[in-house]
Amino acid sequence: MKLAAGSIPRTDAEYLLMHLLGTKRHGLYSELPVRTRTADRFRRLVARAQAGEPVQYLTGSAPFLNFDVRVDRRVLIPRPETEELVARAIARIRSGREPSAVSRKLLAVDYGTGSGCIAIALARTLPQARVLAVDASKAALAVAARNVSRYGLAGRIRLAQTRAPDEPVLARRRGRLDLLISNPPYVPTSRLARLDRNVRREPKLALDGGPKGANIVAMLLAHGPDLLKPGGLLAIEIDSTHEAVVRKLAPAAEIERDLAGRIRYAFLTR
Repeated sequence: MKLAAGSIPRTDAEYLLMHLLGTKRHGLYSELPVRTRTADRFRRLVARAQAGEPVQYLTGSAPFLNFDVRVDRRVLIPRPETEELVARAIARIRSGREPSAVSRKLLAVDYGTGSGCIAIALARTLPQARVLAVDASKAALAVAARNVSRYGLAGRIRLAQTRAPDEPVLARRRGRLDLLISNPPYVPTSRLARLDRNVRREPKLALDGGPKGANIVAMLLAHGPDLLKPGGLLAIEIDSTHEAVVRKLAPAAEIERDLAGRIRYAFLTR
């Protein structure tokens, strides 16, 4: 760890070293000798991280809930706020189902799947779930496909390229979904240049939500409910500035704050 002192945040240095040593965090402080070759690789990775490359791209993986996914520059890096979106959506789905219906098939769409982390989390947590994971980016879907295959979920998660809820792959499911969940691009365009430099390395398509950051959010609020069955749930991660947009387009939606106290989620039950 001394090799990275003062260069990058300690948590980033630990993440890189855990990757190189194949150990958990506690293993970093066991006083075991580190090979010169490993130390050299660590120095190179630290230098790249210091230059602004996200450590998740350097290691090729990122944690999400109780598993990890492969990531690279084609996809957004999963974040704790999105873990919370999934946890809250699953809790609502479970609480809203009749005991006799818990084991019945559950149909879900992960809109803007990126690495596939949300779709995989749903399939791993809800054995009865069948998930359609869609994205506008063919490159992102290639990453998602690797992650889905890695966890043996190709039979329960289908991937498709689409840009809007009215395109055929989604229109065919009108009125049939139990859950439509999304972490869409929601950063206002004018704010992109002010993001941390490592965040600016992530795909612009996955960040840029238009002039007010609400292009996709508004589209999902306006058209997403049509895809839901009665009692179905729309769950969206939003920007802290989007409360007025949500209130206007979906007055019945419940807006919730994240663990840091910022407005972050919108939930709407049909």
